Amino acid sequence: MINTTLLKRNAGGTKGGSASIYYLLAQEKLSEEAEQASMAVGYYSRSAPSKEAQSKFYGGLAQHLGLAGVRATEELMIPLTDGFDPKTGRALCHGAGDRGQVKVRFDKTGKAPLRDKDGKVVTYLAGGHRIGFDLTISAPLDISVAFALASDPAEQEAIHAAHRNAVQRAMEAFEAMSETRRNKAGKDVIGVDGLIWSSHHHYASRADEATGEMGPNLHTHNLLYNLSLGNDGKEASLSAEEIYRYRKAMDEVYKTELYQGMKALGYGVDRIRELDDDGQETGRVYARIAGLDEEVTDRYGNRRKEILAYAAKHNVSNQQATLATRKDKDEPPYQELIAHWQDTLKGFDVSTESLKQAKGNAHEMEQKSPAELLERLHETDAIFCDHNLLEVLGQEYAGSVTVPELYGLVEAFKKEHGLVLVNPMRLHDDDKGDSLARRHTQERYCAPWMLQIEQEVVAFAIDRAKETHHHVPLADVDRVVKDYEKAKGFQLSQEQRHALDHITQGSGGVVNLSGLAGTGKTTISECFRAAYETQGFELLGVCVSNAAAEKLEAESGMSSVSMAQMLHDLDKGKMQFRKTDVIVVDEAGMVDARNTHKLFSYAAKAGAKVIMQGDVEQLQPIGAGSGFQLTKSAVGDAKLTEIRRQGKQEDRETALSFYATDESGQIIDLKKASRSRAQTLDKGNEIKARLLGTIRETATEKDSRERLLHEYFEDPTPMQEKLVIAHTRADVAALNAGIRAGLKERGELGQDEVVIEARDKGRKFDLALSKGDQIVFTAKNKDLGVINGTQAVVENIKPSRAGGYDISVSIRSETKADGRRLTFNSFEMKALTHSYAGTVHKSQGQGKREIYHLANLGMLDAHSALVAYTRLTKGSYRMYATSDDVERLSERLGLERLKETVLDAGLKDDPQRPVVQGLGAVARPNTQRPAAQRTRIQGKLDALLKEHAERPKPQMSEGERKARWLLEVLEPLRRARKASPKLPAQSPKHRQGFSL
Repeated sequence: MINTTLLKRNAGGTKGGSASIYYLLAQEKLSEEAEQASMAVGYYSRSAPSKEAQSKFYGGLAQHLGLAGVRATEELMIPLTDGFDPKTGRALCHGAGDRGQVKVRFDKTGKAPLRDKDGKVVTYLAGGHRIGFDLTISAPLDISVAFALASDPAEQEAIHAAHRNAVQRAMEAFEAMSETRRNKAGKDVIGVDGLIWSSHHHYASRADEATGEMGPNLHTHNLLYNLSLGNDGKEASLSAEEIYRYRKAMDEVYKTELYQGMKALGYGVDRIRELDDDGQETGRVYARIAGLDEEVTDRYGNRRKEILAYAAKHNVSNQQATLATRKDKDEPPYQELIAHWQDTLKGFDVSTESLKQAKGNAHEMEQKSPAELLERLHETDAIFCDHNLLEVLGQEYAGSVTVPELYGLVEAFKKEHGLVLVNPMRLHDDDKGDSLARRHTQERYCAPWMLQIEQEVVAFAIDRAKETHHHVPLADVDRVVKDYEKAKGFQLSQEQRHALDHITQGSGGVVNLSGLAGTGKTTISECFRAAYETQGFELLGVCVSNAAAEKLEAESGMSSVSMAQMLHDLDKGKMQFRKTDVIVVDEAGMVDARNTHKLFSYAAKAGAKVIMQGDVEQLQPIGAGSGFQLTKSAVGDAKLTEIRRQGKQEDRETALSFYATDESGQIIDLKKASRSRAQTLDKGNEIKARLLGTIRETATEKDSRERLLHEYFEDPTPMQEKLVIAHTRADVAALNAGIRAGLKERGELGQDEVVIEARDKGRKFDLALSKGDQIVFTAKNKDLGVINGTQAVVENIKPSRAGGYDISVSIRSETKADGRRLTFNSFEMKALTHSYAGTVHKSQGQGKREIYHLANLGMLDAHSALVAYTRLTKGSYRMYATSDDVERLSERLGLERLKETVLDAGLKDDPQRPVVQGLGAVARPNTQRPAAQRTRIQGKLDALLKEHAERPKPQMSEGERKARWLLEVLEPLRRARKASPKLPAQSPKHRQGFSL
């Protein structure tokens, strides 16, 4: 595992600096002191770590400075953290020696200093040279146990040497990928001839919280200094983007080299396909030393057991649990650790010799097919890169190939499986220099079937643009609107009426309704539902989640279902669309390209109309691509921009500030890479200025959580009108625990408590329950009549004669199910957890009076921030963040991270093929009636085709390029679909044979 930590100074000194240097060198110094003391009394019998294991400098810049292989000491390391050559004192980068300036943080007025919970003035460090990065590379637990098991010091040294060699291989790979910037604005990006890092080897885990014991944990802290030697021969600071991009891939390089080293020492290696607690494959494949019983690794994995226990209890990932349980570590001398580990091994029937007799299955286990690997590569993204291939293939061939062979597999995979070449990551023109970063020049890839899915989504939308059999007569629409306005006591706005006319009269078989957060899409849904029902059409609402489907049904009155359930029923023949059906996809911006394609396929075959309504700029799809982006680019959309959810004008203006506008202030679609760095920062500054009075700034993440909890309980607003949201499951778990503890202290929960085994997404964890607890079911159960997202309150808990507990709950819902009581046994229903707090992702579509938002800078962007803020209705929004996070908040609030599509990125093997431009957005109010709009859309298509056929020019115009794309890509697909109206079966093996 490779953990990457940015080392920077803070107002109290450094976050890394001399304190980190002391920690990195501490174990080495302790071992030396112990060796000297033991030799003095004449009983020293074990050698300290070899000289090869001492802290040393590495890298091309180290060679350049005459430090390669030199022992790393404080005297040499500290100047490097400041940006100086430790031998000559020469500055190696701009800003060397700049330790920043401590400043006071002020409140919104700019006059009163902010204070923390203890009354101390909050300060921050402005500017200053960044120290670098701690790239901590940890050996898998089985390797560390084999190290501890070795009774021969020479064997221990051989295992540690295998680890050191693997670390060096990974760090050299990082070095080869790294870049640096040139010129004042840093727009020119070049490769590097070398970096400098010092490697510091540690042997033990952090102490177990209960026992204080340290288990074996071979790991190396690589202090990568913020310095580089560019390929122009000049020294400068390091550009770190590629380090983060390649971290997971380099971890596979490390493990590949490590297990080859262990095999060279005579150990067998197994390849393991990881299963979750439900027995399902997680997709993770890993290597493990053959013959090592889990009983032994569990004995030595004290730190790991603590992490797993925390992860189980709080329902978070192991990495999140690692950070949450981390404590200061004072590692004993090497000799003490070895003696302790050897002593604890005596009770186990295992030895180095027995391990070397185990054969291992690394070369026997069958690999996944290329088609199945492509499925993994496209799980979340429509486009993948070399580092994604390296990660996936590194896992799949774990323990069975060498590093050169792994790189060879990557190259072969790119050549042998018909991958489509996709353009590099786009960069705004304002940010382009004379030389671009690797990610902006490196070709990318997708499977042929991924491209075909996207092309057919566009083709479905364009092909069906002429359909009129779902149109509603204008007189009927007028009558519906009149009745609706009378019943509700208000009139539709011009914008709303325009959108309604477009959906019911001016669109074809696929129509898009883009609505900003809180603009009243529900109102339009109620109107077009009533209009279609006058013509005998039946409407079906479709949502990403079951809970959202319940909410849509309650608000709009139309029968609703989750996307997954609907597609499952269609695939199994349990559901069939008809020509009189209107399918309404709510929150369409969260639907990926593949699900959009499947829906469109079934709808086109039956002649059912599809209404896509949502907001591309809110949360992005979890799966690959964005169906909503594709359909908007093909046939345009009607827009709702008048925000209504927030009760205060000031809050509505803040919500509007998250969106992109043109020079006249009109809302425009945000496009991938449409903002420069400067524009991103400007947008973030604009939003931050509006949010400033809502931000609760604290010194630490723990303080942020505590302040949120304090203000939550100080607020007299009823709990059902308060929404607590965070970005990570670890933060949600901590907030759930904090709110629950506060409720118990206030006597609002029963004092008797039981602990049951719960499960979520294949993981087990302990769940404490008392009378009055608020819970949410995390899986569908037909017998109980609950779905993933159903909320309830615990009313009674009693032991069951059959075992476990019988738990009685009352449903809390916006539907007619509200108040329904049910009882289940804890052995039979385990898919539940507390629901006092939730993720930002699950909050989309909700609206509450009081919003408590715990920010996480790493996961915050323009989209998640927009969703978090716009959950607000009439009360107040509060964001809780540390001073460090507030300092960088502007760059995150303006950060665009739209889901990328292949068609938007463009194909590298056909530079003339344009990005899908579509036929333009639907006209704004007071411009054209529906019939004219439909004619205009078809007219544009006809004009493009005619221009291509009749007016060839030596140099193609934009219109000709569009026409060429339509003729050469869409027309063949139309013809192919006549012979085969849908894609081949969803089996990956079928997809492997897709061709264009």
